[in-house]
Amino acid sequence: MYDNVKIAAVSEQIKANMLSGDSELIKTAGLAATEFFRTEIRENGIRRQITPSQTVTKENFDPSEETDLPSMIVEIEPNSMGAYMVPFETGPKGGVIHGRKARIEFNRIMTYKYSIDKIRLDTWKMPILDIFYDLLLKDIMDQEDDASFAVDNEIVGTKNATHADMGCKRWVEAGPMSRQSLVHLKKGILVAPGNLKPAKFVMNDLTHCDFGEFTRDAVGGDMAQEMFINGVTLTKVQGVDTIVTSKKDLIETNDVYIYADPKYYGGFYTYKDVAMVTDEKDDIWLTFFAHECIAMSVVNAAGVAKASFTGTKTDWK
Repeated sequence: MYDNVKIAAVSEQIKANMLSGDSELIKTAGLAATEFFRTEIRENGIRRQITPSQTVTKENFDPSEETDLPSMIVEIEPNSMGAYMVPFETGPKGGVIHGRKARIEFNRIMTYKYSIDKIRLDTWKMPILDIFYDLLLKDIMDQEDDASFAVDNEIVGTKNATHADMGCKRWVEAGPMSRQSLVHLKKGILVAPGNLKPAKFVMNDLTHCDFGEFTRDAVGGDMAQEMFINGVTLTKVQGVDTIVTSKKDLIETNDVYIYADPKYYGGFYTYKDVAMVTDEKDDIWLTFFAHECIAMSVVNAAGVAKASFTGTKTDWK
């Protein structure tokens, strides 16, 4: 974990290495920032909190006759055929298990390459890691989250419409926030095929703040008083882990995404996780940028749903 003291210390070491004029030390500065990036992106990237990343190596890549892009095969748990009651002295019916697989391709995310005259680094009073975070890391996390939520939005479709492949709604109006509408959230995963269970809720910070409006009659006197005086600190809603984000352009106020456990929904894979590259030219110019190579998969569309605290409560079926 990087607290303010550690950030300041690492920042000073990075700055010293970048100003040293030694090409090896300048590269070392990039490595120090990379370790910070990898820690922060795992803790603050929304998608990585929903679906923890798995690291892969080149041995995981599977050649494809259709493309030379790096890709791999992921296996999907087969469906069982069930069991049935039989008379005694009766043998079992025959059945065949068909293993299901899907190919996922990796893509590179890259920031802009920034340049600065070395002397300007000495004018910065704030930790250099804070600057790198704003310029590089947030942009990478935003791109990850934008791409993945675009897929989720395509799956859940339009509000109150029935999903053709599942025969149930994947995005409903739950009515204004209340005990009843909160209970309604969990059902989005429960009614979907596969007997899945909700594992994560994701909402923005304004929606999360609205929990503070619950009265003593709604949530009990002690809890209502605690939320009113000290603010809303809930990390679980209806027993489900809850992720709160400030990205209101990504997750609109009153919207809540509901996810099944990652193994029943999809995966997030990293090949050479986020790294920072630093370089120097003419003993004056320093350049730096960040990049990563990742892949995401959705193996079960029933693993995501969405509810809005708006309108009149609509049944998920």
